[in-house]
Amino acid sequence: MQYHTLLHVISGYLYQHYNALATSSQIEKEHARLELSFSPEIIQEIPFVQLEQSIKKLLAQSHSVYTKILSRDEAEQKEGTIKTVINLLPASLNEIRIVQINDIDEQACGGTHVNNTTEIKNFSIMKIQNKGPMKKRIKIQLLD
Repeated sequence: MQYHTLLHVISGYLYQHYNALATSSQIEKEHARLELSFSPEIIQEIPFVQLEQSIKKLLAQSHSVYTKILSRDEAEQKEGTIKTVINLLPASLNEIRIVQINDIDEQACGGTHVNNTTEIKNFSIMKIQNKGPMKKRIKIQLLD
């Protein structure tokens, strides 16, 4: 739950500031990763070396995590609720579960999350890799 919520925080931050779109994510026992796609005109200007510090500053404050259900039409019309490159939601879904972390992220998601970002342990960005000319993979690890 901590990793999953932290991935929301990171992707929400990068979406708000740099219009990044999540292309995939994966959570393992000892780490998690997030892949994002950026527009060509902005990727060179993103201060990735300061990303960990920026996210930690954001997490220094308490942010509640809420869920709600919207109709598919409402979810698709609400800007920012589907921030993935490809909409992976089956066409048969008529109701969409939305996870909202205060003003950080609002995203269609069926995963498990903490109730408040204060439940996320300290973390470290282990690596930021190029995964193509406009893609980055961010690997994170929760610290004890």
